[in-house]
This record gives sequence, C-alpha cells and structure tokens, in this order.
Amino acid sequence: MSNRESSLKEKFRIALKSTAKVISDDFSLSKRNNDKNKSKDLNSIEVENINSPSDFIRLRAETDSSALKKRFSDDSIYKKNLPVNNSSRSLYNIAEKIRYEALGGQMLKGIEKNFHENYSQIINKKRRDQLKTKEDVSVTEAFELYMLKNFHKVELNLLSSKMLNFWEKDFEKSIEKHKEFLLDNLEDQNIYGSRFSQIFEEMEIFQSE
Repeated sequence: MSNRESSLKEKFRIALKSTAKVISDDFSLSKRNNDKNKSKDLNSIEVENINSPSDFIRLRAETDSSALKKRFSDDSIYKKNLPVNNSSRSLYNIAEKIRYEALGGQMLKGIEKNFHENYSQIINKKRRDQLKTKEDVSVTEAFELYMLKNFHKVELNLLSSKMLNFWEKDFEKSIEKHKEFLLDNLEDQNIYGSRFSQIFEEMEIFQSE
C-alpha cells in the first residue's frame, strides 16, 4: 500500500469515528467504555480492506448503524422483549436494527442516504440461479426485504421483489394492521419491540416450532 493510499484510509477512519461520536451522542468512544459490546465496533473501525467505492459505502453505513445502535437501542429492553422462538428471534433482530436505522434516517438525511446506497448495493448483488418456490428463499431473508421496503422505503429490484413475493402475504397478514402503530412508535423501543415480539409469536409460519 502506498503512503498516499494509507494516508487517505487513515483520514477516512478518523472521519468515520468522528461522525460516529456525533451520531451516537457519545464523545468518549476513544476512552475505555464498560459497555464493550456496543463500543467495540466503533472503537475498531477497520479500513485496511477498502479497495473500491462499494467498500466505502458499506463501511460508512455499517459505522452509522453501530453508532445508532449505541444511541437508540437499550440492551435490557432488547432482551426483555426477545421472543422465545428461535426463528422469531432472527426476525426480531432485523426489526430492531431497522428501527434504530430508521430513527437515524429521520435525524439526518445523510444517514438515510448512506443506508439507501448500501442496501441498494446489497440488493443489486443478489444472484439466484433457481428461484421457483417458497423453499428457495429463507423467511429471514424475505423479512429483511419486507422491512427495507416498508420501513426504510428502499426500492427493490426485480429479483428481490420476486424473493419477497413468496412470503409477502404471510407478513402482510400479520404485520399490515400494526404497521402504522409500529411506525408511530419507532422512538419507543419497548412498545415497538413488544408489539413485534407479539406479532412473531402469533405468526402461523412459526406455530409448528
């Protein structure tokens, strides 16, 4: 790596960390933090593997997401509403991540832009040779697409729309009537998480587990 490239990466790392401090509302990230799980990602931003514009987009979005988690997601509330069902937990994790990212997007348009660019990048990289039945798409992957479409307002491409289509009626049947309530309560993690946990426990697709 050339000195110029190394210098640019270091400047980018410093810029990301400075932005993370502002977003997380925590200006002590460079100091020892007792909450190791939340501070780890922000204190160890890795820039060595950045080799393309897509890597910049990804790392910028991931850093924003970690900072927003620190600011808006309380671990005790998260655990309090965690569903018993293992499959439901995967969806609960996605719902909580989308919640604090959506709050960040409301807070700053630049954050919203970072997420949209990164998720669009992820969506456009999806490749599937065979996509014929519901079994070809996991419920977790489909739910993430559902949340991106309905809570992040990310535009899906043809392939992602087809992937979601296998599961969309199941999600709408259980979530649609609660959607306005959930969007109105993004700032209240407990109300939002409790309602999603209830929804997942009542979803027919998880009744056999």
